[in-house]
Amino acid sequence: MNTNICSAIAQHTAQGWSRPSVLVGSGNDNRSSHNGLLTIFYSSLERAANYGWLNAGRTLIDKTYINILWQAASLPPIGVEPTKIASNLDAFIRSELEPIWQEIEHLSHDEKHRLSIRLIQQAAAEVFGSGYQEQCASWLLFYLCPQLPIFPISDKLVQAVAGRLQLSEPTADYADYHEQCRQLYSRMLPNIHTTTPAACYGSEQDRNNIDHILRGSDWWQRHCFISQLLAR
Repeated sequence: MNTNICSAIAQHTAQGWSRPSVLVGSGNDNRSSHNGLLTIFYSSLERAANYGWLNAGRTLIDKTYINILWQAASLPPIGVEPTKIASNLDAFIRSELEPIWQEIEHLSHDEKHRLSIRLIQQAAAEVFGSGYQEQCASWLLFYLCPQLPIFPISDKLVQAVAGRLQLSEPTADYADYHEQCRQLYSRMLPNIHTTTPAACYGSEQDRNNIDHILRGSDWWQRHCFISQLLAR
């Protein structure tokens, strides 16, 4: 893709960091911005981790947040209520993420990639209650675990990746898609906007959490990568 086009897409992506999604409600819900989504998912877990994972009997991720993500990411209807998804997600977080939350940052690069694939496959099978839902799992974990190199998947993204890599046909499997994204991402990274934005949503603690994870991971670069693919 032309460098000027990449720069224009990157600028548009940066401008959209704190802009509410027009797909959610009246288009004024700050929680539906990318900053907001990262806060209500990742920062919710980071706060919980700092307080012994106690949440006064409530689910760690509220059903309202599930609803917002579903609309903002244009996820397909799967016939399962957000309340049920939130309950299943709570069990998944407590069994799979809570025990390793503090250890993730110490994993090697390859270990993080393997863990990303395993968690998405497991969440796809356990969280959504209606068959195997890799697309839903990938978008959920993209915002829930920004410290992991997760690439969200959709039909359009699968087609875009296959086209960029000149593959004879797109894959139907997340593990293959992840490896394809990893290859393409490394190739495109020099033209991907890398200046991370500042958090501007939530409490001071939330903003600190988001600023810290943006500085310490490549979540913003992967977000820009996805934006480049979807812009075609």
